[in-house]
Amino acid sequence: MISTLICLLVTGCTLGEEQVGFERDDRVSLVNYMLCISTPPEKTYYLSVISIKNKDDSGLRETYAGSELLAVHNKRCLSPSQWPVTENRAYTIHYTLLSTLTNRPSFRKVASIKISNGKVSYLPLKKLDYFPGFISE
Repeated sequence: MISTLICLLVTGCTLGEEQVGFERDDRVSLVNYMLCISTPPEKTYYLSVISIKNKDDSGLRETYAGSELLAVHNKRCLSPSQWPVTENRAYTIHYTLLSTLTNRPSFRKVASIKISNGKVSYLPLKKLDYFPGFISE
């Protein structure tokens, strides 16, 4: 199981026949000061893992299993006790949506956001934002 997660997170290996590659994402939001990710409404996808890093590379990368997040209206959310929202701070977020069906692809998503006035703003992504340093951190 751990080797599968490392494979997914680091190399973008395949699950069955589908390549699992990064895609730019715009499904990140704030709900009652919780950082949330929208998940597809059908039950065939689940949030496997989420990783958050300060955009300026300060601090450590925080990684959470999808099962640690709260379910809120087709979203999976980090509670303020897990990850306190910091105003005027920029973050790069990586997460993986896995499919429970072999004929549906899984996805690795990346978003670059800034939280300001209780709202999420999307920032441009740089090439390096698509390649998280999971092993070295």
